[in-house]
Amino acid sequence: MRLTIAVFLLGLAGAPAAAGPLPALHAVTGVAADDRLNIRTGPGIGFAVIGGLAHDATGIEVTALSESGRWGRINAGEGVGWVALRHLARQGPETWRDGETSLRCFGTEPFWSMPIFLPTHRIEVHEPDHGGFELVADAGALPTTAFPPTLAVPFSGMREGMVVIRENAACSDGMSDRLYGLEGQVYWRGDTTGLSGCCTLGD
Repeated sequence: MRLTIAVFLLGLAGAPAAAGPLPALHAVTGVAADDRLNIRTGPGIGFAVIGGLAHDATGIEVTALSESGRWGRINAGEGVGWVALRHLARQGPETWRDGETSLRCFGTEPFWSMPIFLPTHRIEVHEPDHGGFELVADAGALPTTAFPPTLAVPFSGMREGMVVIRENAACSDGMSDRLYGLEGQVYWRGDTTGLSGCCTLGD
């Protein structure tokens, strides 16, 4: 019996950190003040180090997990990198679909950006054809689906419509090798041509 318990506890010690729904923001933990958390080219200590995170870094967006679940993919510079999940602690809400997490969606052809300030009602739109303007978003209990995970944010103001955000762990901005965990589509009321791009957590 004691052997069984010991084996069980050993398994827990080696288990990967529970990531929960992704993408999600994390903070570095368990790294000495005079050290940093390595960012590697792949999910393992055998991969080259391409950068590092400060011992007290926060707001690190993990967009995907390795097959083992022990490494998290983040955006680093113009591409992606991998960090050990045992040194990351999840921050903030359990899920990006809670209506409390601000997001920023953006895309190219044409270049556009849409920071969505949840749980407040403000949305900013930056688009070449229409310049910059603000919209009023619904907030609170926003429409969602579970399979696949999506979030809809209706808005009104100068233009009416909805932005639909869904999981896509391979969303590309088309300008770099970065990969995001969410994609977004903007639909304007009365206009058959919308916008498509990626989304990231925070504003």
